[in-house]
Order: sequence, then C-alpha cells, then structure tokens
Amino acid sequence: MNTSKLVEWQRIDSVNGLVEPWLTHPFMDMIKTWDLSDKTILETGGGRSTAWWRSKAKWVDTIESSEEWETQIINDLNTANLNNGRLFCKELPDGVQDRKQEFFDMIPTDMQYDIIVVDGIWRFEMLQWALDHFNERGGIIIADNWQQDYVWISPAAENLMSFYKIHRFEQPNHTNHEGKPWNTSYWII
Repeated sequence: MNTSKLVEWQRIDSVNGLVEPWLTHPFMDMIKTWDLSDKTILETGGGRSTAWWRSKAKWVDTIESSEEWETQIINDLNTANLNNGRLFCKELPDGVQDRKQEFFDMIPTDMQYDIIVVDGIWRFEMLQWALDHFNERGGIIIADNWQQDYVWISPAAENLMSFYKIHRFEQPNHTNHEGKPWNTSYWII
C-alpha cells in the first residue's frame, strides 16, 4: 500500500494492509475487535474506507456523492479484489437541498443492514433513515464527526439520538476545535 497518499490521521491496518476508515483511532481500535464477518453494512460517504469494510464484512453497499471518490473506491476494490458489495455514486454537492432525493434514491431497498455508517452529506437525514431502517429489528449506527466543531453541529441530530446510549470515541491530540473535538460515535438501536 502506498502510504504517501494518506492524509492526516489516516493509517494502514497492520493485519490486512488496507487503509482504515478515516474514523478516530480509538474507535478503529475498538471496532477491529468486532467480528463483522456475518454483517451487512451500508456506508454513506465512502472513500478509502470501502475496501477495509468489505475486507471485514459479509456485504457492504456504499453510497458516494463524489465521482472523484468513486474512482478511488473502484481502484482500491480492484487492487484488493473485493466484490462483496455495491457502489452507487452520483455527483451531488453538499447542501444542495433540491438534489437530496437523488442521494436517497441511491440507497438499495433490497437489503436489511446490520450496521449503517453515517459520514458524508445529509447526515441528519441519514440518521433518521437509519432509525427507520432499524425500527423493527435493531442495528448499529456509526456517525463520524458527531457534534464536531467546524464539521457537523446539529442540535436536531443530537435530539434525535438522545433516546439511545451513545458510545463516543474522541481522537487524542485533535486540536482543530473550540471544545467539541473530532469523535466517532455509535449507538445500538
């Protein structure tokens, strides 16, 4: 793996040699202890993480809103020979509300997911979608940048998730914030 293309805080998994999801290191250290081999995952906001998730899980569907990231994902999947999932992509700029439905139309309706990773665009709406998806059988929601300064502060999202116990993993030594640092959080629904 060419580590020269990594960005700040990214790292390589020492077991499989793939770029780990760009989530906090404490969260990644914890989730690498989970057995994901029988899990189906929906990842919203892919990137270098897609190959890693596919190497660990039974099935991974990825929703991406950047064709540039789509190209990177395809390259990583082809290099690692991972085909246990689907990739859906449409170039959709963040915050363009009249195109939100196009994003949600990419989400497959033929799969029951065990884990939903919320990263990328329309995060509040994805949390609501995930809660609806897990309404009858439960599951796990993972959200990166939860209530993080300069990235994603959403009182509505905080209220929405307040009924569930949060498991929060802050990144040590992260300084680009005003009191609300980078963290990855998850909830068992």
